[in-house]
Amino acid sequence: MRTALKVGIGIVVLVIIILASLYSMYISGYNGVQAKDESVKKRAADVDTQLQRRYDLIPNLVSSVKGYMQFERQTLEDITELRSQWMKTPDTAQRVNLSNQLEATLSKIIATYEAYPELKSDSTVTRLMDELAGTENRISVSRTAYNDGVRDYNLHIRTFPNNVFNDNGFLGAKAWGYKQYPQYEATLLARTVVPQVNLTLTG
Repeated sequence: MRTALKVGIGIVVLVIIILASLYSMYISGYNGVQAKDESVKKRAADVDTQLQRRYDLIPNLVSSVKGYMQFERQTLEDITELRSQWMKTPDTAQRVNLSNQLEATLSKIIATYEAYPELKSDSTVTRLMDELAGTENRISVSRTAYNDGVRDYNLHIRTFPNNVFNDNGFLGAKAWGYKQYPQYEATLLARTVVPQVNLTLTG
């Protein structure tokens, strides 16, 4: 009788220990995801501050180059629309995706600037391109920090215990409302604008 009682008590104690461990694991995982999510949002805000400087140049840049780019009217319309969408959306993932699209579109203007001497001889366009190039280093540093944070966060929510039963929504990052963030891409603009934009006025 005493043996059975001891066994029963032992089982109860073991169950309590297991439940306490699972609860501790759950709380630790939840707090960890929250902390990493906030870190990503902070880094995203830092990137947005730098991108805002770049995108503030777009209206004047489009206005200045449209006379030279009649054949690229759709490009100019696209970049204006993407900028408008980027400024309106508060969602981090959408802003990253829109920024990636914006860079791909901006790269077409950069390529046109490099190809046409008439643009390089326009002092207004050259000044704007100078300002655009001047933002790229700060943007690159901020985006690298953001991408590092995203890789850490995305790995965290995909690994145990934060991915436990995610597909069924019982526990883990998905059940808590967290999902993976996209990364900023190294587009043509990011790779070429700083080293290749010629800022010297030519006649």
